[in-house]
Amino acid sequence: MLEDDEFLALNPLYLKKIAALKDLPAIAGLSADELGAWMSRFAERGWVIEMDGEVLIQPEGMTEVDKYYRHRYADEALRAELSEWYARFEKVNTQFIRLVSDWQQSEGDPKVEKRVLMTVERLAKSIGNVTHHVPRYDGYIRRFEQGVVSVDQGRTEYVCSPAVDSLHNIWFEFHEDVLTVLGRPRDT
Repeated sequence: MLEDDEFLALNPLYLKKIAALKDLPAIAGLSADELGAWMSRFAERGWVIEMDGEVLIQPEGMTEVDKYYRHRYADEALRAELSEWYARFEKVNTQFIRLVSDWQQSEGDPKVEKRVLMTVERLAKSIGNVTHHVPRYDGYIRRFEQGVVSVDQGRTEYVCSPAVDSLHNIWFEFHEDVLTVLGRPRDT
């Protein structure tokens, strides 16, 4: 079974499947040295493959993260409270998806962009209501705040570009994470 630090290092790859090694420390909330050491250990175990500056999680690594989620978040009271929170999140999720689509179709309309940012800020505030159960969710709040700042600075690629830690990417990872905590498949 993964230890908490191992999970923090491997979970971003579980959610992303592949990522640039240079991006993982900020996502995981670990130092570059810590994360690099973990990735070396994971590669030795066959859980990840490092290639040309990117890291790809392997089925064995996915299995280890799945075990951690099932064990760590098995408490029914926790799942019940998070399920209630998730029902409210789904309304915001639907709005976010529609707004990002509108933003893309409008080629970055500033009015739509403002609504995207307001929705992200609403989610970040809402996540704060469950961090007492899942403290590592503070990392999503931090990443959302950084993404909003980047968009406010005119770096519109931080709305939904797959090449950066964009709001859309963070949102997708968070959604996948909370579904896994709840033990629900992605298509739910």
